[in-house]
Amino acid sequence: MNHNRKIIYLAGFLFSMPVALMLYINSSFLSTFVKEELMSLTYTLASIASIFGLLLAPTIFRKIGGHKFLLLVIAADALSILFFAFSKNAWSAIPVFIIGFTLNTLVVFSLDEILKIFSKDSKTGRIRGIYLSVVHLAFISSQLLLGITVLGHLPFQIIYIVAFGFMALFFLLAFFGLKDIPDPEYDNFKTFQYIKKFFGNKKLFRIYGINFLLQFFYAWMVIYTPIYLSVHLGFTWAEIGIIFAIMLTPFIIIPFRIGKYADRAGERKILMFGFLIAGVATLSLFFVQLHSVWIWAVLLFTTRIGAATIDVMSDAYFFKHIKPENEEFVGVYRSALPISFIIAPIVASLLFIFVPAFNFIYLILGAFMLYGIYLSSTIRKSDI
Repeated sequence: MNHNRKIIYLAGFLFSMPVALMLYINSSFLSTFVKEELMSLTYTLASIASIFGLLLAPTIFRKIGGHKFLLLVIAADALSILFFAFSKNAWSAIPVFIIGFTLNTLVVFSLDEILKIFSKDSKTGRIRGIYLSVVHLAFISSQLLLGITVLGHLPFQIIYIVAFGFMALFFLLAFFGLKDIPDPEYDNFKTFQYIKKFFGNKKLFRIYGINFLLQFFYAWMVIYTPIYLSVHLGFTWAEIGIIFAIMLTPFIIIPFRIGKYADRAGERKILMFGFLIAGVATLSLFFVQLHSVWIWAVLLFTTRIGAATIDVMSDAYFFKHIKPENEEFVGVYRSALPISFIIAPIVASLLFIFVPAFNFIYLILGAFMLYGIYLSSTIRKSDI
């Protein structure tokens, strides 16, 4: 079981490298084809497609098994990267982006379910903490590649080709290293039955709300912070790469240690602390309009201390309250990400109509994160 988990950790790293390389340049690459005001619509359509994908995924997962499903979505995801890189216009770029966005969500779903199969409830916090640390190590490594190597000065297409290379390595690891995944006797609920059962469970409903707030935070940060730094404050992509590498450091420091502590003490107070840090730090971004790599690196680093804490606590709480055969619940839980990418751009688009400056997004986002303190406080103290 330990050996299999180590392979999954490595798989998570290899998958996260291409995702992280593309994550913060996607909106800028798309902006060469579509206007900024249509960016929100593109992300909305991609998120809707991801939700449908997550609803269909459990049925396919059960029929063909975890290993075949994982290989299928990895191969399709890799091809979508190549097609996206060499898109010539909006008519080719937007559909491929939507497909790739959906496939990324399905890979996350698949790895989550496979890791759950090899996890014990008593060690869920520790296991999820290690996994998230490894995943975010890839995010930091990718931003360092962009920030301190020639890669950050090359055309977007080259970055996408490098991302394809990492995805190919991920496929090979999954093909040879995860071929003996034992598929449990999965639940056989129809789609609307398991959605109703999920949200009828107060514990799962509560943690979904907490996870949604976190994903909403990520959505605004991923879509709008690169645009704000590059277009409005004049940072180069090499500078942004350095800022983001420093920003993501908490994700390899915090998850493992806090995950171990949560296995003993529970997630309630730690979640409240995470939302407090993230909320206050995000509010502070509203007041900073300086072109300074270190100021922005430190402030964004602080926001991620809170986000990393929420991330591992949210996952630990959720996976402690489901069984390996509940693969359909994983899909519902992970739908918070695409749903946030639907709602967040819509909220931002409405916000831009009424606010006088771009940086007001951080004022609103900070307030949303502070609301998470109350939401986390509704978890029962005895619920470990």
